[in-house]
Amino acid sequence: MKPANSMHPTALGAGIFASVALALVVGTSGCATNSATPGPASGAEVERLLRADKAFCALAQKRGAAEAFRTFAAEDAVCFPIGEAPVRGRAAILEWMSSGPKGEMKWTPMTAEVARSGDLGYTWGTYEFRGQGDDGQPLVRHGKYVTVWKKQADGSWRFVLDIGNPGPPPK
Repeated sequence: MKPANSMHPTALGAGIFASVALALVVGTSGCATNSATPGPASGAEVERLLRADKAFCALAQKRGAAEAFRTFAAEDAVCFPIGEAPVRGRAAILEWMSSGPKGEMKWTPMTAEVARSGDLGYTWGTYEFRGQGDDGQPLVRHGKYVTVWKKQADGSWRFVLDIGNPGPPPK
């Protein structure tokens, strides 16, 4: 998933890159939402992807964000820390996440879309991090994220790209 000035991977920067990557995913994949035409990207597949993101968050609550990111990352996943080089690969993501501020990370996926091919999709939502700052004071951060997911050979969803940035608390 951390140096002292970084946030949870879902709080990671590069908003412009996220927009471009998302546009490429949507534009080249023929994405479909819950109101999609019948096919591989049916409402049921979108629901499976949302459940994967929710399970990802639940594991972060149970075993910590570093373990959740290790578990749900594809082997070649990439995260984008604010002001730093991309973190590439599951092992590097675990190491980076484990070195960050200790606390609780929660996120709420707002929606998901899945390509008609059924093998690529994304979720986006809001997050909240609660922990303790370097000064010992309580630390609360909010933001939004986009996670790009790829269906694996076993049918499970694993993330391949995770980007987030700070923002106001959700309303």
